[in-house]
Amino acid sequence: MNQLAHFVSGRSMESVGTAAPIINPATGCRLGLVPAAPDEEVDIVVAAAKAALPAWSGLAVQQRINLMFDLRRALEVNKEEIIDFVLTETGKTLTDATMEVNRAVEIIGHATATTVLSATPYTRGIATGINTYEVRYPVGVVAAISPFNFPVMIPLLQTMMAIACGNTVVAKPSDRNPSALLRLAEYFSKAGLPDGVFNVLLGGAAAVDRIIEHPDVAAITFVGSTPIARHIRTKGVAHNKRVQAFGGGKNHLVVMPDADVDSTADAAVSAAFGAAGQRCMAVSVIVAVGAIADPLVDAISKRAAALPIGNITDPSAVLGPVISEESVQRIAGHVEQAKKEGATVALDGRQHGAGDDGWYLGPTVLDNVRPGMAAHSDEIFGPVLSVVRVNSYEEAVAVISASDFGNGASIFTRDVGLASRFTDDAPAGQIGINVPIPSPVYFHGFAGWKDSAFTETKMHGRDTIDFLTRTKTVTARAL
Repeated sequence: MNQLAHFVSGRSMESVGTAAPIINPATGCRLGLVPAAPDEEVDIVVAAAKAALPAWSGLAVQQRINLMFDLRRALEVNKEEIIDFVLTETGKTLTDATMEVNRAVEIIGHATATTVLSATPYTRGIATGINTYEVRYPVGVVAAISPFNFPVMIPLLQTMMAIACGNTVVAKPSDRNPSALLRLAEYFSKAGLPDGVFNVLLGGAAAVDRIIEHPDVAAITFVGSTPIARHIRTKGVAHNKRVQAFGGGKNHLVVMPDADVDSTADAAVSAAFGAAGQRCMAVSVIVAVGAIADPLVDAISKRAAALPIGNITDPSAVLGPVISEESVQRIAGHVEQAKKEGATVALDGRQHGAGDDGWYLGPTVLDNVRPGMAAHSDEIFGPVLSVVRVNSYEEAVAVISASDFGNGASIFTRDVGLASRFTDDAPAGQIGINVPIPSPVYFHGFAGWKDSAFTETKMHGRDTIDFLTRTKTVTARAL
């Protein structure tokens, strides 16, 4: 098997770190080896980004923006190869992998709007002959630490705006599936991005810890699990760095008695089981209010049981594998624990595997789940949907409030007034009204509440600009 290498200053750099295998989740086959960078290699990569910073940040804004258009074109031209990497290393279905890469193209396009989003205030005449204005500067070297579940979209969401703002980047992808980002770095270099502006560092927890304490890293953006997000936020701030750390989610979908059962069931199945449930914005809890519970659970279970599972390269496949054998065991353990705590297994995906050696679980529906059960409190991160039954809207909001997470919350109802009330009542950063996964477009902010995010600024939009730049306020007398 080939061992992957870091991408530093426009070229590959071999590692002396201990290597671990990359495995195709759909087949169990080993694809290659990924090294764990020792501290000295982390230092080399950060030094390359620091060395490139003066020239890159010194370019005119429009010059950087013109290059962003070239990077978008490089991804568009080569997206089929990038999709293949997502298929083989992540185990996404062809549909999910294609959608992710298409969204990544949009992200680079959004970064071209930096000139508009980064405009600063100018106040004329604060006193006679004196004006005040603000000037933005890049924050410096930005480290982007990314999860396995979106190996292209999330790293670009973390880095493209940073680069457009004049920063240089050290991107550390998941060690489970780094090849797509490595290949993208090569394409960006060929498209004209100067050496050292976009660097890819391979490695695991030790590399992350070195990044956090490195004196030349100015900002860290992280997406992953809540325990690690909390650790990175706490330790990063202690080292006087800017830190955005986004954690997990336990997203609720409240279904009122006036909702349409069929359309709600369709939405719930797609939102819960797409990408095998491995999304921080996946719907993982249905809160069924009143008499709609029985027909809704029945409709969801029937639809989920019929989902095509298996060959991820088949466009008709809907459910692919989870990322690892450990994930299979952990998720199955959650289902067994839910049974012991009194939940009803309305659909048991543990009996519905597919593939020869891949890590598959079929969709699972847990009924009669209650707050306090692990199935409600823990982020399972797999194809498991819990159903909590309540008698009123107020009880439904209380169920959401009982969760430590606050990424997203949605409601399905025909009652416009109740939908407006839900917007105010639900303790989550993203709210959906008859929309199951309320992920916003890039020019609106994204950040969870409670243990879903450890940050003062949101991802996307103007908040991202504020995170990625420092300002000076200038007060000048006209001469």
